[in-house]
Amino acid sequence: MVSTKAQLYMAYLRVTGQKRFYDDARTLHHRLHRHQRPSMARPPRSLRRRCSIEQWDARGFPCWTLRPRGGTTSDRHVLHLHGGGYVEQIEAHHWRFAADLVERLGCAVTLPIYPLVPRHDHTETLPMVYTAYEQIADRPAENLVISGDSAGGALALAIAQQLRAAGRAQPARLLLISPWLDVTLEDPISVVLDEHDPMLGITGLREAGRMYAEGADPHDPRISPLHADLTGLGPFSLFIGTRDLLLPDARRFTTRAREADINVDYGEYPGMFHNWVMQNIPEGREAMNHIERILRRPPGKPDH
Repeated sequence: MVSTKAQLYMAYLRVTGQKRFYDDARTLHHRLHRHQRPSMARPPRSLRRRCSIEQWDARGFPCWTLRPRGGTTSDRHVLHLHGGGYVEQIEAHHWRFAADLVERLGCAVTLPIYPLVPRHDHTETLPMVYTAYEQIADRPAENLVISGDSAGGALALAIAQQLRAAGRAQPARLLLISPWLDVTLEDPISVVLDEHDPMLGITGLREAGRMYAEGADPHDPRISPLHADLTGLGPFSLFIGTRDLLLPDARRFTTRAREADINVDYGEYPGMFHNWVMQNIPEGREAMNHIERILRRPPGKPDH
């Protein structure tokens, strides 16, 4: 049963028109400037009361590493890649999510502020996020986690594919939250779910995906990891809600991952919307508790 707080939050999304940004290509382009304000790319002041914060660069773009104010108590380092359809800057809920992980796990969390479309495309975004991972990969892979929500989930999988191609070890965990796995959104069930999704819209998302894939096949597995060879990747934890129009691709991806003999920790939450994990609702806290349990497990210990 969906909690009252979650129902109220979805009502708030509809009343405030959160979905309008992705309603169509014209609206998306018209409102881009509101979603790419430079001030959004810096941690909120309130975050400094919770964490120590360090800034550094990867290919000329900023990265922010958050740590417990008293120093890390865990060897884990999480690279989190924020969502936003490759067109939206990092938002307050991403910073809160990172700070929650720091406080719960005593670990470090790095947030790359990667280049956005339409000024940039995958040819700049992918090398930047891989470089950011390289910068924190100064420890055994078993102590590294790559996390991503929405578009960030696809970026996390692109890094995993590049590590495999280089013959390098996979991180201890790939954490995928409401991942956007196919920029074409070809599954017809997504069209049906569009009517029930209070946050995303297919038309605008497809336009964002078109710009991100500029000059390349949108089915390229680095861009749309739903089409990737998943052999040797993972293990994965994937969280998706049934009101999210990205649900059909998440199901297909999970099926393909299991067929590739990958350890998949899959959580499908009834009635939940896109990226609910990062919201202050009971279902979000439940998912965060599960994430904490997964990331606290010793390296090599199975999920079940």
